[in-house]
Amino acid sequence: MGLLLRPLELLFPSLCVLCTSQLEGEQVVCGRCLEGLPETGLGCWVTDTSVHEGLDGVWSAFWYDEQVQRLIHLLKYEGYRRLGRRLGEAAYRLLVDEIPWSQFDMLAPIPLHRTKKRERGYNQSAVLARAVGGVSSVRVDAGLVVRHRWTQSQTGLSIEERCENVLGSFRSTRPGGGKNVLLIDDVLSTGATASACAQALKSNGYGEVAVLTIATPQKGG
Repeated sequence: MGLLLRPLELLFPSLCVLCTSQLEGEQVVCGRCLEGLPETGLGCWVTDTSVHEGLDGVWSAFWYDEQVQRLIHLLKYEGYRRLGRRLGEAAYRLLVDEIPWSQFDMLAPIPLHRTKKRERGYNQSAVLARAVGGVSSVRVDAGLVVRHRWTQSQTGLSIEERCENVLGSFRSTRPGGGKNVLLIDDVLSTGATASACAQALKSNGYGEVAVLTIATPQKGG
């Protein structure tokens, strides 16, 4: 399937989506804007996530500020699939020395339900996973986990409601044989979705399961 181009891309194909500076090729967002995204500096922060059952590691590259929110919104809802490559590669470069890449046998995107994927046309987490896989040399298995039960959006739900909402919604498609998996997603808020996905993998014989996300909201002091 070819890239889906939205009207803004057709009208302004060579301008950065954040600062509108001139671009070359298919960059979508300029290097200066990417370099200016707010780095979390959290390292592995699995023990600080609200929900981390089943997760052996959590890494998030950037804080979910207005700029990052705009980029992810364009990726998810406006068809800017090329942003996935830029964001995935940026996250890898930032965390290349933080994540033990060689310990993971595969990357797996957090899946969308088939109905939502059909509506959107693609899974943004799979786009990100392919980008990370391309620079990390860890293979991507986009079909390793499926979301077999429809769930409502997690936005606005409490931690308990989020856990209940995704409970039992994921299924591993094949036995793990002790292999280690690094999940890929766009944003981690409480960790409920990644945790449910990790538990589904571990219940089918996978070893360590961790998650890398492009962003996470900055908690208030």
